[in-house]
Amino acid sequence: MTLTVEVLNSSALNLLSDMEQLDLIRLNTSTKTTTISSEKLSSQFAGALKLTDAQHEAYQNTLQESRNEWERNIY
Repeated sequence: MTLTVEVLNSSALNLLSDMEQLDLIRLNTSTKTTTISSEKLSSQFAGALKLTDAQHEAYQNTLQESRNEWERNIY
């Protein structure tokens, strides 16, 4: 059985390592998922979307429409 676990505390990681040593579990770690960055997400992903001017404008319009939906009175 395969499960995905998000480790919230370094003590939990130690417990998982102990369980692996007892041959109870196998830890499959990748550097991408175990790296904790203090860098803000906005900095990490700035410029990640490579859009043409038309795509950028359509994207911004869609975002604005989505934001406007939250402002409307639904009752």
